[in-house]
Order: sequence, then C-alpha cells, then structure tokens
Amino acid sequence: MNNTLTFNLEADELEIFVQDVNEQLRAMESGILSLEQAADPDTLNAIFRAAHTLKAVASTVGHHPMADLTHTLETLFDALRAGAFSLTQEMTDDLLTAVDVLRALRDEVISRQPSGVDVVSIIDRMRQLIKMGVAGQATGEERAAPAPSHGPGASRLLTPSQSAQANRCREQGDTLFEIQVAANRESFAPAARLLQVMLTLAEIGQVLAQSPSENDLLGDWQDNHLWLVLATKTEIPAIQERLGDVSELAEFQVRPYTSEVETTLSSLSALPLQKANHVEKPDQEQDKTVHISVERLDALMDLVGEMVTDRTRLAQIKETLRARYGKREELGALNDTLAHIGQIIDQLQDEVMRARMLPIAQIFSKFPRLVRDLARTAGKQVNLVIEGEATELDRSLIEAIGDPLIHLLRNAMDHGIESPPVRAAAGKPPVGTVLLRAEHKEGQIVITVQDDGQGIDPQQTRQAAVRLGLLSEEESLRLSHDEAIALIFQPGLSTAKQITAVSGRGVGLDVVRANISRIGGTVVVESEMRQGVTFRVTLPLTLAIVQTMLVGLGSDVYAIPLTSIVESLYLSGVQINSVKGNPATCWRDGVLPLLNLRQFFYNPRADGHQSPPGKPAIVAVTWGRLQAGLIVDRIIGKQEIVVKPFGPVMGTVPGLAGCTILGDGRIALIVDVPGVINLILQAQRQEGPP
Repeated sequence: MNNTLTFNLEADELEIFVQDVNEQLRAMESGILSLEQAADPDTLNAIFRAAHTLKAVASTVGHHPMADLTHTLETLFDALRAGAFSLTQEMTDDLLTAVDVLRALRDEVISRQPSGVDVVSIIDRMRQLIKMGVAGQATGEERAAPAPSHGPGASRLLTPSQSAQANRCREQGDTLFEIQVAANRESFAPAARLLQVMLTLAEIGQVLAQSPSENDLLGDWQDNHLWLVLATKTEIPAIQERLGDVSELAEFQVRPYTSEVETTLSSLSALPLQKANHVEKPDQEQDKTVHISVERLDALMDLVGEMVTDRTRLAQIKETLRARYGKREELGALNDTLAHIGQIIDQLQDEVMRARMLPIAQIFSKFPRLVRDLARTAGKQVNLVIEGEATELDRSLIEAIGDPLIHLLRNAMDHGIESPPVRAAAGKPPVGTVLLRAEHKEGQIVITVQDDGQGIDPQQTRQAAVRLGLLSEEESLRLSHDEAIALIFQPGLSTAKQITAVSGRGVGLDVVRANISRIGGTVVVESEMRQGVTFRVTLPLTLAIVQTMLVGLGSDVYAIPLTSIVESLYLSGVQINSVKGNPATCWRDGVLPLLNLRQFFYNPRADGHQSPPGKPAIVAVTWGRLQAGLIVDRIIGKQEIVVKPFGPVMGTVPGLAGCTILGDGRIALIVDVPGVINLILQAQRQEGPP
C-alpha cells in the first residue's frame, strides 16, 4: 500500500518552506518558554504572528492537519492576548508538545511519509485548554480528563455584546444553535461554499456570531471551516435540510448553543478570527535577501581558497624575477598589479566568509527547551542565561558544535545543579543558574558553559580513574588539581553514583573533547567545590582558511595554526633539562615539556636531502590550559593557508590535522596541536620519552 503524501510544493520550493517553518517554530517555542517566566504583550504578539504565518504556509502547500493545528493554536494565543487566562506550567507542557507535533508534520512535507502523530488528539487538547482557561476551571482533574471532539471546528464563546443580543433573541422565542461546517478540501473555492452556507442560514434566522467573518470569506480566506451561532425558530431537521442543499460540503453539525460561560467573557472583546484583519504586521522594510544553497557557498569558498594559493605563488614568482632582473620598470607594474589583485582577493574572501557566517542563535535557541525539559525530569529548578546570541560563526562550525554543547548542558543539569533541598541546605537559592555565553576573543570564538552547582571533586576523579584502570594509584597521586579535573574527559570515566536517563555511563565529555578537537578547537574545564564548573570552548572563526606559522623539519614544511601558538624562541638561547626522563625547559616561571617534531614525524626519505639553512627553534603551543614546546629545524614565517582534509585513503594520522598546497606547489602538513600535546602527556605518565 502506497502511503506517500502529496503537497502543493515543487522540489525547488522545499528548502524555502523548511526555512520558513523552522523560523516560525523557533519563534513560537522560545516565546512560549518566555511566557512561562513572565507575561509579555510583545512576546504574545510574536507567537500569535508565528502561528498565523505557519497556518498560511501550511494552507498554501495543502498540509491540512498542520493548518488545523496552527489555527487552533492561533485561537489559544489570541485568548491569551485578550487576557482571558494566563499560562501555567502544565499548559506550557501541552503547548511545547504541540510544537513538537508541528515539527513532525513539517517532516511529513520533507519525507512525504505520514509521521503517525495523533493531530486530532492534540487539537482537542488545545481546545480544552481554551475552554478551561476562559472558564477559570483549569483544575488538575479537568486537565487529566480527555477532551471531547466537536467535529470540524472549535466551539467558541460569545462576547458580552453578542450575549446580550442572544438574550434578546431568546426573549423573542428564538432558539440558539451552534453550527459547524467543513467544506470539501478538494473544492475549487471552499470560501465560496462557506459564504453560501452563511447566506442560506441568514434566510431562516439571525447570525449572531461567526468565524471566519463575512469579510474574510470574501477575501483570501484559506481555511475550509465555518463556525457560527444562529438564532432562529426553525428546528434542527429543517436547518440540516438547508445545509444539505449546499454542494461540496464535507460535513456539518447542528446543536443547541448552551455555553454556560458566555456571560463571563468581558475580557474577550471579539472573536479571535474576526480580529485577523487587524493583526500586527511585521515591518515591510526588510533587507533584500536571496536564498542560496550551502553547496554553492562551499564551492565559492573552495574557489577563493585556490585564489589565495595562487596569490602566494604569484608573489613568489615576482620575487624570483626581481632577484634575476633587478628593479626594472616592468617588474614595478607587475608589483602594482599583484598588490591590486591581492586586495581584491582579500575583499572577495571576506565577503564569502561573511556569507557563510551565521549567528550562533541558530543553535542557542534550541537550548532553553532542552534545559527546561531536563529540569522538569530531574525535579530541579534552573534558570538558563544566554548571552552573545548575535555572535557569528562559520556555518560548518555551527553544525559541528551542536552535539558538544548539548553534552555540556546535560552534564551541568545532571552532575552540576543540585536539587532545591540540597541547594537550600548549602545556603544557595533553590533556583540554579546555567550560563551559556558566546563572544569574540583574539580572533577566535569562545563559548562558555557555566553552572553554580556542586563542582567537580578531584579526589573522586582520581579514584574513578584508578578503579577503571586508566591510571595507577601512584600516577593518580602525582596529578595536579587541574590534571585531576581534566580526567573527566577520559572515555568511560564517570563520577556519577547512579545511572540516570541523562548521564552516568561515562559517555559524553570524551566525545565533547574529541569533536571539538576535530574542528580545531579546545575545551578547558575549571571547577571549584560547591561553587560550580566552567567549561570554555575555544573555536576558530572558520575551518576553510587559517593563519599559520610555517616551520621546516629537514626538507619538509609543516604548518602550525597561529591560534595555538603562544611564543617562539631560538633553541640556542634555551637550556634543555630532563624532568621525569622527558625533555623540558624553564619557561615563564614554569616547566615547558618539549617534543622534537623532526623525531616525531620521522621521515627516512628526507634524511638524504640537505636541509635549507635556518636556526633551530622552539614553538610554544597551547591546548586549553596545557602547554608544550615543539622543537623545529627552522621557522619560515607566517602564511595564510587553505585547509585540505586527508582523504579516506589516508584516514586519521596521529599529530596531523590535514594538509595545504603552498605557493610553489609543495605540500605542507598541518600540525594537530591537541593531538601532539596529548601524546606528550601520555609519555609523561609513562615516565618515558615520547
């Protein structure tokens, strides 16, 4: 049986649809979470507009269940705007569930397969919330009760003026009927059929209220539902007969209107859908934008990278010609042309980089919901503070950083923040705080995840490492405070006393460090007992083009990222000592472990070639709070390079992060600083040379 769904959407329109829906869902979810903390008219208007826009988008592509759900949400948000009731924590849970259902319905458009979600049930739940909220009867027992289904449209309530008119009609002997009608979805003009229903019923009575309004039906109304209250002396069978004469109706329902709360609605001045024509519209003066595929941006970046390489090559050719021919007039013109080309390439590179940059809010916006759900599950109270959402980062890094940040937040919620009774006993406020901040710092992006919880006990991490066989008892005692804290990044290590649904299996932080290192970043942890834990993730602005220092090892050239370099100094002015059998030197009031890169990257083929002239030097590099000195044969100089990852044939090479093509056509290997420092640390623990 073929379950493939069909929508009024071309293949090239799908990306725009998904972007639009995702934007509205993010706005709706963040607005709901904000409203749970404090009522705000602007936020209410924003989520109402989001629901209204989603309804229009869903109707346009023909996703009727999605349109029905957003239509009901729109009604609920409008009741909130009118002050009929306020949002509770339980209602927030239901609204967030509705947002999750909308995401599943969005995925139906992508996959063209049914999601299996019960849309009717969630719509009925939203209608129940409207009724209970307006009636002031939102008790726990009513929340647990299933909501009755009322056919094609939601039951609505009369305004005070409409109720007064209804009372006059009753005094004249009329009966009030609630009528709900759904036009056939395949009808050529559903709004015209609904308008015909309204005019037909107006012939036998007085229409006291309706939704949508007559003006909406005469306009560009997209929904296929009509609700109205009719005051008439005609009986139900005759009304049904009239409705049966209208063609292309899918279903209709007629019943007495007996709302027991219609006289309590002074806060609702109009029906929700009658106010649709007066909804605040977003500012029309917006930046002109063009959607462009990610693949095209990647292709542009690759081309810019090739131009950067060729610029370096042209500069080398110019120097060769100058050495051979001196300062001739033609070389001066060549130099001016190269300078101009260099400026254009720099500008082009900057513009392409800007096109690839996205605000980190793209990913930060997902975390308030995550933290709220984790807090509800764990019975904790947590306030998530987000700063620096406008900080921009290369889109490839935004995609890569999502999972590590989720792990860090889950770790803070489960291991860091205590339960309210424990916090109260420790003299802390019952509500814990988790800070998530992004900022530019020295040409890099620094993301901070900080909690004010119980902190990390270094003694517990030592014991856990010994228990798992990662270290001997002796080795664990030699670890400093910071080194003991850093053990939490070891695979399989966990200090949790019991396994929970969130953590406790020793999986997570090792993945965090591995994933962040894979994109050229570092993660540092700082902890103070009973005060909290701070994780700082440092990332490059982009992975495509990086600033490096070129160094020579024999006849080979290696590139060390400048973001990892602290200082460089000539070896002749340094005294090398031995610490625990490993080479080291005194540096900046501390001990700097050393590693001879030529021995580490031993290349027998290169030994038969004479090394270019140069002075041996030490390049001091850092990885988080760990530092090491890399001994090289010579320093060549700074150069901007285009990163080329190793192909599947090469796989992963210890100590190397990729390669680049130099201006003269040679290959330079890029040093993986975190990998090299990690190998040095392993050698230190074994008390032997690397």
